Amino acid sequence: MRTARFNDVDARIAQNTRAFALERLSDRSFLEWALTLRQDQIAERTALRDLVEYRGKEIAEPYLQAWQYLFEFWDGPSGDASQDRLLLKHELKTGGSPTEIISLIVAAVRPWIRVENGKKYEVFGHKRAKEPKSIGDVFWVSMEGGKGITPEEIGLSQTEDRDFLFELAVALNAALLHGLNQAHRIGYIGGGADPTSWLVQRVYYVPPEQYPDGGGEPDRHKQGFAPTTKLLFAVVERLAQIDKKAALRIIASWDVDRWKLYKRLWAAAARDATLIEPSDVGEFLTILDDQEFWWTHAFPEIAELRAVRWSSLSLGFTKQLEQRILKGEPPARLRKRLGREEAKAAVTRLSMTELQRIKLAGGHLSGKAESWLQQAFSWISQAPMTSATQDFPAGVRTIIDDRSGDPTFDDVPSSRLIEELARQLSDDGWDSKTQAASDYIGRNPDLILDLLAGKPHTPARAKVWQAFGYSFRPKDINALRETATAEDKALVPAALRACVVIARTDVRTLEEAASGLATWISTWDRLLNGEDDYIRAWLALWPHAVTQTNKASKSDSRLRERTFSTPVGQLANGLMRSIPAFKPGALTRAPWSDVLVSLEQATGEAKLQVRFQLMLFFEYLWVVDRAWTRKNLLTPLGEASGESMDLWQAFAETRHMPARDVFVELGPKLIEVAAGNEMPAEVRGSLARRVIYSTINDKRDGREPAIPSHLTQQMLRIGGEEVRSSALRAMKNHLKDLGGNPQSAPAERFALIKELFESVWPKELTLSSPALSDALADFPAAAGPNFAEAANLVLPYLMPFECWSLYEYGVLDRTDKQISRVDSPEDAAAFLSILDKTVGAEEGAIIPNGLDRALRHIVEKSPRLEKDTRYQRLLTLSRR
Repeated sequence: MRTARFNDVDARIAQNTRAFALERLSDRSFLEWALTLRQDQIAERTALRDLVEYRGKEIAEPYLQAWQYLFEFWDGPSGDASQDRLLLKHELKTGGSPTEIISLIVAAVRPWIRVENGKKYEVFGHKRAKEPKSIGDVFWVSMEGGKGITPEEIGLSQTEDRDFLFELAVALNAALLHGLNQAHRIGYIGGGADPTSWLVQRVYYVPPEQYPDGGGEPDRHKQGFAPTTKLLFAVVERLAQIDKKAALRIIASWDVDRWKLYKRLWAAAARDATLIEPSDVGEFLTILDDQEFWWTHAFPEIAELRAVRWSSLSLGFTKQLEQRILKGEPPARLRKRLGREEAKAAVTRLSMTELQRIKLAGGHLSGKAESWLQQAFSWISQAPMTSATQDFPAGVRTIIDDRSGDPTFDDVPSSRLIEELARQLSDDGWDSKTQAASDYIGRNPDLILDLLAGKPHTPARAKVWQAFGYSFRPKDINALRETATAEDKALVPAALRACVVIARTDVRTLEEAASGLATWISTWDRLLNGEDDYIRAWLALWPHAVTQTNKASKSDSRLRERTFSTPVGQLANGLMRSIPAFKPGALTRAPWSDVLVSLEQATGEAKLQVRFQLMLFFEYLWVVDRAWTRKNLLTPLGEASGESMDLWQAFAETRHMPARDVFVELGPKLIEVAAGNEMPAEVRGSLARRVIYSTINDKRDGREPAIPSHLTQQMLRIGGEEVRSSALRAMKNHLKDLGGNPQSAPAERFALIKELFESVWPKELTLSSPALSDALADFPAAAGPNFAEAANLVLPYLMPFECWSLYEYGVLDRTDKQISRVDSPEDAAAFLSILDKTVGAEEGAIIPNGLDRALRHIVEKSPRLEKDTRYQRLLTLSRR
């Protein structure tokens, strides 16, 4: 293994890691720690790889196997898949390098090993041995894969490049074979079971005319083996249209004797009579085992092949296959769960289906088979088939629910209607009767309110109130009154009346219906914005929501995840979207002032959840009632610890920048959170952006920063790559005037950012990393006419990173065809320096697509640079 080149800091980290790991390679807890190493912790990962390779013979099983699986997991796709897809789209749009496009396509769809903590087994009731005896006692190992890429997305039907198609097919085939071998090694395939085949509905993209009603492509939501398999077949199919011999070489490499998916791929390809000879098809079909021959739900391509190529087969093959169909599937498997007679009938139905499939595809049956089929129709009632692909797996589909047989309530007397509706509303689950009652309640709100208003508590009324909350709702719950449809606007009077009735309903009824009515509050918030009656209903429900939320069993999920599904979370969210216009003092009059009191009096889990919800609207509350917000949000945020630390996530997600006073009060604590490790990296990054924006605003206004510069620098120094990268995004956004001052000139913006960068950016070059270099690479381009001066700022911190194209440097214009922002000889020299620092020279270094174009542009702006040794090095790389 070639050891990575490290700077001094990384070399020390690697040395310490090796020393720490030396006697712990057969320690489960140490392996679990290694699993947590991030992609950017290259020194630690490399040290562990080298150490395991060196001492592999000394590591006992299952630990050695666990290390091997972990390394394979590290070699799998990593980073942001959506960003990779954007890069692929960009490369396709701009005519990128075929090699790079193929690499991105394969990386996006290929299957790979996934390694997770072995504690996951315990969730399914399996107890892990104290002294691991198998890989399952250490890690949970499974297979994963990327999302599908359709042929349309890569323009497959328009591609005429035979070499590109052949190389792509070879690469996809290698990825599929590698995934199958990995799946076998980890035990995912074994013991006669092959789930990789079961998880692919069809190995080819199903044409739209075969979609079921309400459905689509059967595997469109699949990840794992389906995306690779389907795209491989599509590419081979397209290649066959251009060069059949090349396509046949790919098909011949499919390991049909070993893997079920390859057998299905071969069957799908063999449907084309110009590709596969009839004798090969006949031999293939006659040696199939019972599962492959009969299980059309698992091997639909084989059943289809048998039907469409039947007429091309020799008499010897068709006679042999026909005899097997008439004999039927061996019934032993079916008898165990159906009984003798039902199993016999099932076998007959299946034979009838396959004979009909052959006829529908144009095949001719013998007289014996035709006679048997006619007699079978007299024995067993079965609708005739209409398509050769009928009964194949349909995948995900939308079911059109025929409710004509459901109960109706129009003829029920009003005196009995509530009881009848309650009787149909199931307590055990959702069925058609419950749906019918719920729909009736939602369509007749005024009638239901007439029957509920002012009536004493009964279990039936509480149940109908609960259903009313779930079913009476606008069609568009995000529309405001000015944007709502006429149909939804017509419901507003009934909704306002419901608010009045809810506010006057007895406590016991509200207690039992609180969950449904809290949902109702959260669906009408926008259409009832600013209405006092809405808040009166809210106040009536609030104490019951608090009680229910505090009584519920506590979830292990993060605060953000659980707060939107509880009664308190729904009421708090509904409240903030229904508050009147943005005015100081808007909440000082009743009933709005009563809301603030109620919120403050919440306790326990409910109080934590409501604080999280309100924190998302911090800047609004700070304006309308600063004293209340300081006491109930700002102070708890500054004192947060343990579970309440999640309040910082809500603060990081607020839509608008908080006031300067907030940064003055929160500054040290904010820096501590952003630089610490208690919050996820993306939250800390968002906080760092706010710190930088606050400093930019203060400097622009000629004030001392609310957060002292030395604290900001400390945050950037110890906060990690996500914090530093997020801070850079804030600076670049200001340079580009994204959310900045549209009146300021580019030179003024750059002067401000230059001063900020020089005052707060840590000077330690040991903090440099590939990820940070990636974030810095387009900093000069963001500076526009100050490209060269901005480059001088960041050059000391640059190092090689995975720069796939010029897009990483921000120098392409809107058409992605011309290089912009590098306009003078000074800019050209600066751009050359950036490329030299970020494009590596070691074996396997990534060469950005378009490097040759960049070098031509540099020489056009400054011909003397052609003799520069850096230019010559990059020119050599661009010709690889």
